[in-house]
Amino acid sequence: MRRTPALEKRATILKAALHLFARQGVTNTSTAEIAREANIAAGTLFLYFPTKQDLLDQLAIQIGKEQSEYIRSMLNPYLSCEETFYIIWRGTIEWFIEHMPAFQYLQQVRDTGLISEAAVLESSSFFDYYYNAIQKGLAEGCIKPYSLGLIGDILYQDIVAVINHIKRQPAFEGYEEIVRQGFEIFWKGIKTDSPRLLKEE
Repeated sequence: MRRTPALEKRATILKAALHLFARQGVTNTSTAEIAREANIAAGTLFLYFPTKQDLLDQLAIQIGKEQSEYIRSMLNPYLSCEETFYIIWRGTIEWFIEHMPAFQYLQQVRDTGLISEAAVLESSSFFDYYYNAIQKGLAEGCIKPYSLGLIGDILYQDIVAVINHIKRQPAFEGYEEIVRQGFEIFWKGIKTDSPRLLKEE
């Protein structure tokens, strides 16, 4: 579906904001600079985003939505527990590598209070597949009975560690092997030695 001029303008502003936030930092970027980057008047920017907070929030929500859509397109209920986790792992890394400004932006605002609680809740709702996978693994006895929240946090932070390691390699050398090894480290830490077989109804 073709976007309306208003939606195009909104997308242009968000793109300009993301570019500047990634390049020079959220706190070092003014709305005036974003307006110049988007090639619009400051007053026009405020028609779409009345405050810088609105920009920060909507950018986080948009990134969450786009990233989750990419990963959901690869998931299906017939995958094993390990396959499901690997797709989430690999898909998240792939998406961030292809959208590095989004990764840099989220690292600045995650857990910092820069994003409103409402925006955190809305963007978090896109990632229910993280917790669905964990709950499935716990129910099937494929993973150790650790806290759901703890596994989710470690999964995300391990993904961030792998992305940062990849970024340090010349031309992302060894990308595939690093992704595989990183997942192996994560998976060995949470998997059980003998998964429980589910009884057929």
